Amino acid sequence: MTTTLRDVIHFAFPGLLLTALTACGGGGGGYSAMQSSPPPQNPESVPAPAQPFMIYSTTLSATSGGNSYAGTYSETPNMGTTMFDGQEANSSTISLTITENGSAFVTEIESVFYLENPYQPLGVALTYNGGQFDFLYNSTNPLPSTLTVGDSGPLGSGTYYVVNTNNAMGSLTEAYSVTSSGGWILLNTTATGTVNGQSISQTISYVVNAGFAAGVASVEILVDGTTLHFNSDCVGCWDY
Repeated sequence: MTTTLRDVIHFAFPGLLLTALTACGGGGGGYSAMQSSPPPQNPESVPAPAQPFMIYSTTLSATSGGNSYAGTYSETPNMGTTMFDGQEANSSTISLTITENGSAFVTEIESVFYLENPYQPLGVALTYNGGQFDFLYNSTNPLPSTLTVGDSGPLGSGTYYVVNTNNAMGSLTEAYSVTSSGGWILLNTTATGTVNGQSISQTISYVVNAGFAAGVASVEILVDGTTLHFNSDCVGCWDY
């Protein structure tokens, strides 16, 4: 297990856990909804999206150093409940796949466990290119009820463990900021930390519309010391 994790750390490991602290949204409606309605007129504030997010499969693309990267990203709440860390919990599945120059590069599936009403994240079980590990939250901070452009603050922190053990292997801290682009308000979640002594970081920008997470605008991940910026395929939805 340790060898597998060390082998994959060079690629922004872990890619998806950085969304787990904020898995917000409550049924976004996807890109088709965004493309069929105009953006708000220069909004400054919107209701924060309810948790957890529902993000339909989104196509992402990036280029760097002559290489071409393509990815798909989704967040899906699951039906029913399950047991996690000794208690009954709800869960969502977050999925990320990435190809480099057309060849499979990353396959990551994350199960995010939480309590509902009110939403309280508990932890994550993640499979990354065949390797597995666990993440448990030490602290969490909810989003404010209203997101206003210029706002920022903490979201939470936690510890990585070798799967099914108490052997800590890293930590993660996440914060949010609120910006605007092309008439849309963006909720940006940025996470930084270390795993086995290696730095990890990722920023996900969600488009918030009428109190829903309408989709993912972009994803930035640290790869071999270089930050790759993945844009969504939502052409015409917003300007950068």
